[in-house]
Amino acid sequence: MFRIKTGAGILPLNLLLIVLIAIIVFLPSNVLRIILGLPIVLFFPGYVLILALFPKKEGVTGIERIALSFGLSIAVVPLIGFILNYTPWGIKLYPILISLAGFILTMSGIAWYRMKDLTEDEKFNIPLKIDLSSWREQKTVDRILSVALILAIVGAIGTLGYTIAKPKVGERFTEFYILGAQGKAAQYPNSLELGDRGKVTLGIINHEQESLNYQVKVIMDGVEEGVKIWLEGEDGETTSIVDNTIDVETLTHEEKWEGNILFEPVHKGQKQKLEFLLFSPKLRQDHHIRSQLVNGDFVDIIINEADGEDKITLDNNSSKPHSYSLEIWQQGIVKREINFTAAGGEKLEQEIQYPSGESTFQLYKDGELVLKDTGVELSLHLWTDVS
Repeated sequence: MFRIKTGAGILPLNLLLIVLIAIIVFLPSNVLRIILGLPIVLFFPGYVLILALFPKKEGVTGIERIALSFGLSIAVVPLIGFILNYTPWGIKLYPILISLAGFILTMSGIAWYRMKDLTEDEKFNIPLKIDLSSWREQKTVDRILSVALILAIVGAIGTLGYTIAKPKVGERFTEFYILGAQGKAAQYPNSLELGDRGKVTLGIINHEQESLNYQVKVIMDGVEEGVKIWLEGEDGETTSIVDNTIDVETLTHEEKWEGNILFEPVHKGQKQKLEFLLFSPKLRQDHHIRSQLVNGDFVDIIINEADGEDKITLDNNSSKPHSYSLEIWQQGIVKREINFTAAGGEKLEQEIQYPSGESTFQLYKDGELVLKDTGVELSLHLWTDVS
């Protein structure tokens, strides 16, 4: 039988903590950050707290220490976060890391101080022994079960490691919003006099799991010339926007951009439609174009540009048959044209194949253009009266 003296594990635990801090500072994207971070968050705080409270072997068994270590860690870490929430630093990576490291080092120091005057037989230590004689004495069935248990544990650890190293990609989407006065979804400038400027806050948040460049175009009643646009800086200075097009800097995953937009309508009129059109360089997937055509017809086109597959649903509410033509444009030329006729009251569904790539769509009804897709990813609009 071989025995290995490990002590209470205070030194290895704090060395791992120092290694984690170094990885976070110098290798922030390394997978070791997650592998070491899980036990340091879920086990170590409770373990050193129990060790500081019960430095002797007596009083708490090994199994009880393990259970209490997990339980107290789950209690201590949220409490530290709760306290940080009311400090100027807030709940962010480095404040949490420093707070947890401080707690673990403090409890480790207290545990070491309370254990230094205890004898080896009195102080708690992690027992680690290898007894080959007992293995030889076991029955074949017991040996098989022991090996199976070890393989199951190794497999579980391997699965956890793979899950951490190759995490499942979450939902991909972009937030696009307009805020009115005081940064709230209310008090929008819906009534202006000619020559006045309205002001809104435009926001974009990237949840696409990748870095993307965004572009926003602003139009009034379908035309760029219907409104003038300025971007207001933090110092109050305004910059005129050429072609009413705002080029947003590259946004990484979960990064947010907000800008104060000043707009001045050019013409008088009631319920003028101010539109904010968001463009993205990524190909559209499961993007819906829904529109009510003339005479009450409804059309729904589901776009999957990366696969070159679309599905069009058209509901002809008219009592008369109508002919339709759908054009798919890429790089300024028609790549595919689909013609079909819908009888009065008929609902059509049709799958469409075309070359993959960035595309726009035009739908004609009886030769008249009734729907034109501009490749917009998302759009928002306000109705404004200009007197």
